[in-house]
Amino acid sequence: LEAALRLSDPVVEAHGLLGLARVAGRLGLRDEAGAHLDRVLGLFTELGDDVGRAYVHLSLGWEAEQHGDLPDALRHDQLALDLFRATGRQAAQATALNAVGWDHATLGDHQQALDHCLEALTIQRDLGDHIGQAATWDSIAYAHHNLGDHPQALTSYRNALTIFRDLGVPAEEAGTLVRIGDTHRATGDHDAARAAWRSALTLFTELAHPDAERVRVRLEELGEPPGDA
Repeated sequence: LEAALRLSDPVVEAHGLLGLARVAGRLGLRDEAGAHLDRVLGLFTELGDDVGRAYVHLSLGWEAEQHGDLPDALRHDQLALDLFRATGRQAAQATALNAVGWDHATLGDHQQALDHCLEALTIQRDLGDHIGQAATWDSIAYAHHNLGDHPQALTSYRNALTIFRDLGVPAEEAGTLVRIGDTHRATGDHDAARAAWRSALTLFTELAHPDAERVRVRLEELGEPPGDA
């Protein structure tokens, strides 16, 4: 990055800063991530790079969600979607559709969530984007769960789970198992909920993942002794 700055290469600088912003975001350095993203957005705007701007808006949407600012997350993800549509980037458009769908779901508009996610799923199937399909199935399941359609939620979660397992993505597999357990608990099937959460806990423990603790809490809420969870 320093070399790029010395050379006054705005393209390399923009992509370098975008990478730094993503790393900072994953590390929880949100102020630093936000500062990088604001700078990158300005650079891509100066360059007339609409695809670059779209990716920055997706990152800003993720950051806003982490801060709990759900309306701002939706605003940024919608801007990303509009830009990806205008530039004909289908795979990225599907990613943005799922992001917008997820935003609507977290804001309580579950039918809007389904509309966007089903559109994303159609594109991802056409492109053979399996990891994208898994993420979208997970969002679809979440919307169905919150609409009270628990059988459809479980079917959609299992679609996501199968893909994550086939692709060897254990962290995402575990997260989906947690949500499967949540849906089973909502139906009153506590045995099935415990089974899903135990499987999730095994994966999270193997990964030394911080979400293992929240799974232990769920198991204890259903009467699992702390030593067994």
